[in-house]
Amino acid sequence: IIAARISDCCRAMSVQAHFDNEKATASLSTMDHVEIYLSLWRGTAPIYDKDCIVVEAQRRRGSVVNYYGYCRKILDAASGKFDSEKYAKTDGVKRGRRDLAGSPYLTRKITPAEDAGSVMDKALVALNIAAGLIRKDRLDAQRLGMESLCLLTDPSRAGMETAKIAARVVLLDTAQEELVNGDEVIFDESAELRIREVIISIVLGDSDDDSGYDSDDSEEKEHKDLLFNLALVIMANALAVYETPAAATSRLRRNSVVDSFLKDAQEMSSNNILSSLLGVLGQAQDNPHDSFRSAQCLGSLFQGSDEARRKARDLNAKQIVLTALDVGQRTHVKLANASQRVLRVLAVEDEDDEDEDEDEEQN
Repeated sequence: IIAARISDCCRAMSVQAHFDNEKATASLSTMDHVEIYLSLWRGTAPIYDKDCIVVEAQRRRGSVVNYYGYCRKILDAASGKFDSEKYAKTDGVKRGRRDLAGSPYLTRKITPAEDAGSVMDKALVALNIAAGLIRKDRLDAQRLGMESLCLLTDPSRAGMETAKIAARVVLLDTAQEELVNGDEVIFDESAELRIREVIISIVLGDSDDDSGYDSDDSEEKEHKDLLFNLALVIMANALAVYETPAAATSRLRRNSVVDSFLKDAQEMSSNNILSSLLGVLGQAQDNPHDSFRSAQCLGSLFQGSDEARRKARDLNAKQIVLTALDVGQRTHVKLANASQRVLRVLAVEDEDDEDEDEDEEQN
């Protein structure tokens, strides 16, 4: 019973879990890179009551603060006090960084002392620092730079104005809304950051840094996997910025951004970004966290590009998403929700195709 409660709690919190029934242990991995090792022990008298089960949790890696947050929920679940529905309405949604409507930063207006130019200058400073870090050879510097970009593209952390600037740099390789003001060409300070190039190369798996890695070195492989996950988070955050009401972005503008991003990604690499993201989603059983982020990206790309939705059928996207949905419903709530969103977006394309077929028959 206790193991079943913990399993349901992990599913609700979208925590990947590997259970060992023989040893009564579990290895847990969270979306924010906290690793926890659980052990169940049978208590003995006189210290414990008869038939008492002791749940031991050990932090193997990650933030201590986040670790204690997860532990409280897991121990509550073990004692039957965890309410998954209540969690989904509060902490659960915010941890996924998708439902940003309740964030106080989204509706924060820029004060006279903090004009648009000031926000732009501060954002460019932060982006320049992050760009410098991700291009360094040191593993810790690369990770710090990627984590900085995760924060800069998250409106609930950096504020909507800063997130919009960071999102433009990630998707369009420019911090400017428009590069031409009347007859005057605006100097773009962000043109040499190359942040988009790095993000796309990591996601598509053709980064130049691969030549320096030893495939047998587990630490370096772990580092590459972490950078890949962070790149997916950055891309998902940037695409999500153009979908939030606070961004005040028209549907036409959003679609133009998505189409431009897909076109530029195709020119930068021989690999197709939609195919790569669907490949990640297809590994939901082994890596649900990356699959969840991939589903977020795919949902935004399919939503914002008619061409991407048309290509989805050739890539067998619907079947891949259905498989991920099945995995998510059993083990990972956020993956299930993201997969359902992708299916809803793809269903619009199917309805449009049916309407076109009916029009052709009538003609």
